[in-house]
Amino acid sequence: MRKVFHAALVFAFVMGAHSVFAGKIGFLDSERAVLQVKEGQAKLKELEAWIQQRRQNLEQAAAKVNELREKLKAQQSVASQGTIEALQREELAARRVLEDLQRAFDRDVEQKQQEFLGEIGRKIGTVASDFGKANGYDAIFILNAQPLVYISESTDLTDTVIELYDRRFGS
Repeated sequence: MRKVFHAALVFAFVMGAHSVFAGKIGFLDSERAVLQVKEGQAKLKELEAWIQQRRQNLEQAAAKVNELREKLKAQQSVASQGTIEALQREELAARRVLEDLQRAFDRDVEQKQQEFLGEIGRKIGTVASDFGKANGYDAIFILNAQPLVYISESTDLTDTVIELYDRRFGS
C-alpha cells in the first residue's frame, strides 16, 4: 500500500512538473541587444567620446606627476634640502590630484554606463514583454542571468527584439 502511494506521489509530481515546462519560453541576451540596437550603438559612441575627453584630463595629470618626479630626480643631488622638500610636496600634491581624478573618473564612467544601460535596457524589456504577450510566450528570461545547460536557438529571441526595438525607437 505504501509503495503504491509513493508511486502515485512520484507520478503526480512528474506530471505536475511536466505541465510547468510545457509552456512557450524564450531567452533574451540583453547585453547584446543593448549594444546592437541602433540607439545603443549611438549612445555607445557618445559614451566613448565622453570617456576619451575625461581620459585626456587623466593623462595630463599623469604627465604632470611624471614631470615633477623627473625634476625631483634631477635636483636630488644639486638642490638645497628646502628646494627638494618643496618639490616632494608638489609631486605628492600632483599625485593626490591624479588619484582623485582617477577615482572620480571610475565612478563617473560606472554611473554613465548604468544610465546608458538602464535607459535602453528598460526599453528592451518593454519590447520583449510586448513581443512575448503578443506571441503567446509564458516567460522570457534574461539569457545570462542564470547558468543554462542547453538552450535551443529557436528560443533565443535577441535578434527579433533588436529588430522590433529599432523599428519602434528608430535612430
